[in-house]
Amino acid sequence: MTFSKPLGTLVAAAALSAAIAAPAAARDIKIGHFGAPGTPFDQGVQYFAEQVEALSDGEYTVTNFPSGQLGNEAQQIGALQGGLQEMLITSSTNLIKYNELFQLIDLPFAFEDDAATDKVLLGEVGEKMLAGLDGSGMKGLTFIDNGFRDLSNSERPIESLADFDGLSFRVIGAPVFINTFSALGTNPVPMPFPEVYTALETGTVDGQDNPLITVRDVNFFEVQDYLTTSKHAYSALVLLVSQPFWNSLSDEDKAMLQDAADAAALENRKIMRAAVEDAKAFLSSEEGGMTISEFTPEARAEIVEAVAPVTEELLTDAIRPLYEEMQSTLAAD
Repeated sequence: MTFSKPLGTLVAAAALSAAIAAPAAARDIKIGHFGAPGTPFDQGVQYFAEQVEALSDGEYTVTNFPSGQLGNEAQQIGALQGGLQEMLITSSTNLIKYNELFQLIDLPFAFEDDAATDKVLLGEVGEKMLAGLDGSGMKGLTFIDNGFRDLSNSERPIESLADFDGLSFRVIGAPVFINTFSALGTNPVPMPFPEVYTALETGTVDGQDNPLITVRDVNFFEVQDYLTTSKHAYSALVLLVSQPFWNSLSDEDKAMLQDAADAAALENRKIMRAAVEDAKAFLSSEEGGMTISEFTPEARAEIVEAVAPVTEELLTDAIRPLYEEMQSTLAAD
């Protein structure tokens, strides 16, 4: 005798079979940052998203939110700590209150060139800096390159310490920047970024400091004649992941995300540094119209000595050991 199964049982079995056969929906990762869409920085973020999807075989996707779409730095940091947002790229300076080791990056003339930044931040010293975020509700995966800050002004070429004397510079309103420009013999004027172009145009200040890409893209070259590739401050960003989100991942998925971050850090550097060279070429062209100079090794040494008290004042007992390790790393072949 043949017994037929109840229709409800057959439907349930079919649904279960379909659920097992269907691929699981990809888990989405929201990443916020403050670069504009399509800029070299944003291109690096897009590369990271591609790496995550490829390395996870499509199990994870990354949705890119540029230009602060998810809120300001404080809001997005809070969202990470609460597990409401998975990832964020923000300046190391914004994270000093969670990890004072990041102050080492902001020291004046801390790095001589791109190779020096990579040597420190992509090595053991950088790993120790990132580890200092433990307990903050965030985990640092790697450092993202945002380039060096350079100088422009409307008065004269700056090639030595004496050339700074008496000039006024718009600066970020952080003590390290104010004190650095004071030590150089200038008049530092803290000012919000949106006001800088007009201040330069009207002569309220003689000069400013920003990456070369910024000097080009916001048209500072229209109101500034002289550019010095001073590399007096390095702008590092940190690729952050929410600790609650990180804790929810398997060891395999954590390794995947770290591998994607490491690959993106290298690609970001290629993209950004090529963009800086392009900006420099434009600014020195007939259209850019700027006279570009740089410090000789002797001039740089004199300038570094002048700002040494600023560095010494920032070196607390807590960060001095890593500073000394950083100096040893920079001095090593």
